Amino acid sequence: MPPYNAPSWRDLATSLEPNVRFAAPATEEELQQVEAALGVSLPVHLRDLLLETDGIHDRTGATIVWRAEEIIKRNLYFRDSDGWEDLYMPFDHLLFFGDNGGGDQFAYPIQVGGSINNYDVLRWVHETDAREWYANRLEVFLEKRLSDECDDC
Repeated sequence: MPPYNAPSWRDLATSLEPNVRFAAPATEEELQQVEAALGVSLPVHLRDLLLETDGIHDRTGATIVWRAEEIIKRNLYFRDSDGWEDLYMPFDHLLFFGDNGGGDQFAYPIQVGGSINNYDVLRWVHETDAREWYANRLEVFLEKRLSDECDDC
């Protein structure tokens, strides 16, 4: 459950965007596969969200939060793509979980040892390789991404 007495992640998202779309919940096994494949413990809020809905799409169909299998696929792609070391800083210290549809990705910072103790959400800007602070927790990330004022965020 999200903090601040919100009844559920689905209710929070629906209160922000009535036409938001949800996937079926992820299983505990699927989340364990994410953690094993990426060598990271999922942050509790992202874990809870995925157990409630394995992905969130806005009213236009744009993905706000990826499905568990997409989290694996995209993170491995960013970590293992040949030739990127000349263009970008390493990605192995980020856990990507969503994007803005325009190339920028959203991630949690991973601490040494594969833990995520800081719940800040970062935005990776693909044109500049900047890793910018975006939100101080998952709820604020959802508020910003599902906001009518959010064009390219």
